[in-house]
Amino acid sequence: MKRISILLLILLIILFSIFKVNACDSIFPLIGKTIILDAGHGGKDFGASVRNVNESEINLEITLKLKSELEKIGAVVLLTRTDEHDLSNPNALYRKKSDFDNRIKLINNSHADMYLSIHQNIYQNEKYYGPQVFYYPKINDNEKIANVMQDELNKFANTKRKIKIITGTYMYNKLNVSGVLIECGFLSNNKERNNLQNEEYQNNLVKTIKNGVIIYFS
Repeated sequence: MKRISILLLILLIILFSIFKVNACDSIFPLIGKTIILDAGHGGKDFGASVRNVNESEINLEITLKLKSELEKIGAVVLLTRTDEHDLSNPNALYRKKSDFDNRIKLINNSHADMYLSIHQNIYQNEKYYGPQVFYYPKINDNEKIANVMQDELNKFANTKRKIKIITGTYMYNKLNVSGVLIECGFLSNNKERNNLQNEEYQNNLVKTIKNGVIIYFS
């Protein structure tokens, strides 16, 4: 009887060890990963602005929520900005370039496993809606990240958008960290603009982006 009890105890220890590892993997799937989040615009640079709704503010709200969600599952999360200021140097001659230069430096020096740049879209035709992911093909993984993220966002928004290559930009072709730019929605679309200001909608959007990150690293 004693021998059987010892064998059962050993078996339980082995099973516990196995399930403990699995539990860690499932509960904290991003342990060991560093993500840097870049909330676009800020300060005097509102980004897109429609009916007093500023892109820069929504970018930051979504970014802060995303930071919290990613940290819950083990990621180390860095931010390029934490408040409504941009990153330009004081009295910079070219404010936007200075802002970009400092974002580039922060992202490249972070040695992160991924960057996510959070923005909002705008278009002259109000009918367009839905999140869209952009990537710069300098780094091979960028396209894979973009496809995974777009698939998740399409399911979230019930859309069929395709990923697009970033063109004509100063910042993204200078980054040496894998990542993508996410246009979370169109401020020019009345329904989506209202949704993007809604906390519950933001929370669901953030969870969708988080799932995309998990899927990519899994």
